[in-house]
Amino acid sequence: MLAPTAAAIAATVEKANAVLTLLGFGASVRSDDVEVSGRQLGAGYGVSTPAMIKAVRLMASHEGLLLDPVYGGKAFAGLLADISAGRYEVGDNVLFIMTGGSPGLYAYASDFLGAES
Repeated sequence: MLAPTAAAIAATVEKANAVLTLLGFGASVRSDDVEVSGRQLGAGYGVSTPAMIKAVRLMASHEGLLLDPVYGGKAFAGLLADISAGRYEVGDNVLFIMTGGSPGLYAYASDFLGAES
């Protein structure tokens, strides 16, 4: 079951602010600074999408970083879609936080075998 959007935003704000405090930054994140989107969800949680497979392959081949297919891969697919849609301008600062991923790839190996790059 998906977390309600408001709960996901509240949890994100809480965790982001805890990290900022831990690192000694005076800045804080507000709920209107956070957007939660389901545009890359596809058929559901844990279900591969062509965009996710492409995003994971892109990050691995260009940066040598392995994104997990469930969260990181779909999040990066969303970032790529936003960039392609012109949401960000040349010179904008964009931060993508990668939290790991190689263990999750083993469960999805068949999704990547034979997938087009």
